[in-house]
Amino acid sequence: MPKALPQKMANELPKLEQNALIELWEIDLRHISSNSDQTQKGELLRFHNGLNQGQQNIWWQGNEYQAYPIQADGFEISGQGPSNRPTLTISNLYGIVTALAADFGQGIGAKVTRRLVYAQFLDARNFPNGQNPQADPTQESVSLFIIEQLKILNDEVATFELALPAETDNARIPLLMITSDTCIWQYRSAECGYTGGPVADEKDNPTTDPKKDACSHCLRGCKLRFGANAILPFGGFPSTTQYGA
Repeated sequence: MPKALPQKMANELPKLEQNALIELWEIDLRHISSNSDQTQKGELLRFHNGLNQGQQNIWWQGNEYQAYPIQADGFEISGQGPSNRPTLTISNLYGIVTALAADFGQGIGAKVTRRLVYAQFLDARNFPNGQNPQADPTQESVSLFIIEQLKILNDEVATFELALPAETDNARIPLLMITSDTCIWQYRSAECGYTGGPVADEKDNPTTDPKKDACSHCLRGCKLRFGANAILPFGGFPSTTQYGA
């Protein structure tokens, strides 16, 4: 949830004519290991859906935010129970998100930071001659989220569902076993959704023998049947292994 607004930002709210409100995004994959190399971690990505007055990337608190098509929707704050699930949609230009999703577990568990800043408080380097007397790095509204799942992935866009880090505060928890690495669905059930031919046995060894057709109930078994880059009906919660400090 967002923290209390700094005073200068709060002073802007009642004005009839407000300066532009800039939305900045950070997606932190640094705690998530690469599927191809467990010693390799992801990166901290910074995006903004636009440019500054000089038609350059936005700078805030000394950090550069890459101009890239990104849009969020569905933000609401609830005083009781779990919040709604906002979504974050990112352009998949040149397959960039496809590559990241394939190598870093579909981004599940990534930490997402949303920063709202009025344009007049941005770093001086965003303005002509590098001057801005009103620049103030403390004037921001910050909200934190976790990527819960990858909902849509195609040639044009990727859409992620976000959740609050403390999603279960004062919420009713469903009677469902939470497992990180084990799928709880029965193989070939309606929840599983797999209807294809035999692919692997219960230990993920390749097979075309119907008698040996079984699922390991691991994420690997799901990928063998639906594809490594597909949106999987995996009946586990991989993000529960990603909530690190």
